[in-house]
Amino acid sequence: MIPSLKDLLLVDLGCLILHEAHDEDRLARLRGRIEAEREQRNPVIVSPHEDRYLVLDGAHRVRALGELGSRFALVQTVEPPETAEGWGHLLDGVGRSELDDIEGIEVSERPGDATLAEVEIAGGETLRLSAMEDGLQGRVRALWDLQSFYPKGVVVRRVEPDGSARLSGGEVLIRYHSFTPGELAEIVDSGTVLPAGITRFRVRERVLGVRYPLDRMMEGDRSARNAELREFVEDRWEENRVRYYGEPVVLFE
Repeated sequence: MIPSLKDLLLVDLGCLILHEAHDEDRLARLRGRIEAEREQRNPVIVSPHEDRYLVLDGAHRVRALGELGSRFALVQTVEPPETAEGWGHLLDGVGRSELDDIEGIEVSERPGDATLAEVEIAGGETLRLSAMEDGLQGRVRALWDLQSFYPKGVVVRRVEPDGSARLSGGEVLIRYHSFTPGELAEIVDSGTVLPAGITRFRVRERVLGVRYPLDRMMEGDRSARNAELREFVEDRWEENRVRYYGEPVVLFE
């Protein structure tokens, strides 16, 4: 059996640490889909942190399951990464003048002066954004200030941390800087979260398309429910319904 299949687990929602905020429209769409299909398509990616699990990918799935009354979430456990990389946000309507107006953020053209993000502008110019307030919480507050200046209703397209994008017109690419898992846990323990869509974790093997029945996650004994999950996975394996793909994947959400 593929090793990563043994990392699938049903975990109480209360044991999951969510470090990012959510997008209401995306959450509503996902909740409606899960409710209609009565299944969780893809596992939430988590990493053990003390007696809980840090959610690396799948915060909207966790919230949607909670709103539907589920006790458990299907997760895939992975080794704790050293850092959470930062997504790039490609969008229109944010220029130098808007960035200069953000309180708590210093805009610089000097190389290396960036604790929050780097902003690439059409024409080849790169700006560095730093938090004026020291410390981790100052950094978090500055990130919220930055995203509050995104134009209302603007489409934000995510770009891989090492990806490139051809900018046109008034487009900019905001490349967010990284956090460590320990910093993310500290942010949550302080009662705050990051804005949505900032952190990006790379997973060696990601399990997709499990489509686990929602009815098996609503309630029950955790050990018994996980025994059902193991049986479910073994049945799919014996039925030759599991495929391994080693190449990069383009996923329509």
